[in-house]
Amino acid sequence: MDGLSCKNGDRCAGRDDTGPYPTTNPLCHHCLSRDTPHIRGLLYDYLDLAQLHEPSMSQAPGDGVSGSRERPIPIKTAVDALQREIAHVTATWEYELRVACRLSDPRPPGSLAPKARTGWLIQRALDIIGPRVEFLSRLPATRVCPTGIEDDPTLMEGWEAVGHLVDLHHRAKSMLGRTVRRFWVPGECWSCPAYPKPGEDGPLYRAEPRYEGDPMQISCDRCGAYRAYADYEHYQQNLRLWPDHGTAA
Repeated sequence: MDGLSCKNGDRCAGRDDTGPYPTTNPLCHHCLSRDTPHIRGLLYDYLDLAQLHEPSMSQAPGDGVSGSRERPIPIKTAVDALQREIAHVTATWEYELRVACRLSDPRPPGSLAPKARTGWLIQRALDIIGPRVEFLSRLPATRVCPTGIEDDPTLMEGWEAVGHLVDLHHRAKSMLGRTVRRFWVPGECWSCPAYPKPGEDGPLYRAEPRYEGDPMQISCDRCGAYRAYADYEHYQQNLRLWPDHGTAA
């Protein structure tokens, strides 16, 4: 390992004006705290992506007979490719962790149906990866096929694997339409050292509510902490002092 600062560089959740957060591990504890929930959520991403393969109500077969000879809409190839990548990447790093931690090699669930088997395997992989994200980040360079068996073997370090898993989660969110517009707002984070710098966006932002009735919140793009908008109003109106209550990570 070279250097004594977080490998995430500009994307470090604990970055301040001196640079990435100092750490003796490849990733600092701020990044690990932020990234672990994203990795654990990959199973739900996989299952939710499967819903995009289902026909919409307008495509559902009815009782009437149609004379149309049009072929049914094919499976969305981009969705299928992302699901396969999630399955491959989680299985790859589950195996590497099992080797590094000397864990037992489980028997394949051959009795399950193919689709159920894939979901089960992803869940099993995340049961191994989820509690060991820090250990994964410290794995030395390993030769793997990064996104699928068609790839040429490439050397990847454990901290890069963490970043790849987090990127899969964000790509799934985007494909599922779960991303929302962000609006940068002035102020410094109450939970990490991040604060505004001239010429840079952030660290605080207000995201538009996804559904009607959702609460408005202020979030930090570095550490992922969030607070109610009422707390932000208090912060703005009281000499930039955050209230003691309401902190959430």
